[in-house]
Amino acid sequence: MVLAHPNDPHGTSLVALTKSLTEQTKIVEESLLEYIDGVECWHSRNDAATTSHYVEFAKRHGLIMTGGSDCHQKPIIMGTVQVPEYVAEQVSFK
Repeated sequence: MVLAHPNDPHGTSLVALTKSLTEQTKIVEESLLEYIDGVECWHSRNDAATTSHYVEFAKRHGLIMTGGSDCHQKPIIMGTVQVPEYVAEQVSFK
């Protein structure tokens, strides 16, 4: 299971509890970490600080990193989020 858009101010996210990225990841560590395999690091509403924070968090905890444009909104922005190639290399399709 992947924790989707953890810092999206316009969706279901940890922002409802706190806007602090550090506090958000503390909540994940204390309450969710044992139940998730990954975290969405790249999202259409992420700023650079949010992406960087969640990339480092995922690396620190050995989580799969995901990302995308999360395109169930208007205007349609599918394909506008740049996700690094190394993200696809995390998973082996054997």
